[in-house]
Amino acid sequence: MNNDPVARRARMPPRNDTTAPKWDESRPRELPQYFKELEYLFADCGIADDTQKKEYASRYVSYDTAETWLGLPEFGNNIIIGNDAPRPYTYQEWKAAVLRLYPGADASARYNLGDLERLVNQSFNSGLATLGRFSDYYRDFQRIARWLLANGKLY
Repeated sequence: MNNDPVARRARMPPRNDTTAPKWDESRPRELPQYFKELEYLFADCGIADDTQKKEYASRYVSYDTAETWLGLPEFGNNIIIGNDAPRPYTYQEWKAAVLRLYPGADASARYNLGDLERLVNQSFNSGLATLGRFSDYYRDFQRIARWLLANGKLY
């Protein structure tokens, strides 16, 4: 029996594996969750190197998206003028640059008052005739309204 913790460490899943992190690129708001899932895997697999993290994060998205993400200046080294060697951008700096590419992915702009108004109007127009529809409306309303209140967007 091998008691070596490195030998028992989990491995990052292959790109199309059912356990691989996934992100629907048509839903930019879910991009932060994609990164949270990746970071859980990084910890579980013992991946600490920033370049490896960037490469893995790009591995599970479409080819075009990966090409865009890997082409960001933050994927490489900072350019430092003077006698100092360039310092690589950190994974966190690169991730922030990726998130800036997608309006709606920024947690500080998750919802706005228009989202709440749209929900109320849609529910009014379609009706809440069943308990299931009312429950859906109630959960959505609570989620949006609580976020707006907690972030000072609703008084």
